[in-house]
Amino acid sequence: MERYEEIKKILAENPNGVTIDLNTMQEPKDKFWCVALKETQNNFNDEDLKKVIEIAKKTTNIVGGGLKNGKFYLDAVMLVEDEEEATRMGIENGQIAIFNLATRTSKRLID
Repeated sequence: MERYEEIKKILAENPNGVTIDLNTMQEPKDKFWCVALKETQNNFNDEDLKKVIEIAKKTTNIVGGGLKNGKFYLDAVMLVEDEEEATRMGIENGQIAIFNLATRTSKRLID
């Protein structure tokens, strides 16, 4: 199965969201905060999703996404252990929130 199709299958099985290490195709266990890269925001169609995967392969090798309004979304994400650092990076990347893998909760950055 092509990597893209495998990721879409994982997203469909996890509509509330999932983070995927492209090397293992599993959710990462080693870091806590997910921060999406600004250049991969708002990607919903098939070509956009493929572009995100290519960007992730060249940068972090991590993607995160789910299902929103009946469409798949996917971002290349950075994994950050320190909450303060993740918050700073999230703001720098124009994110509304960052996600904690350990607690499965979001931290809003913009009111």
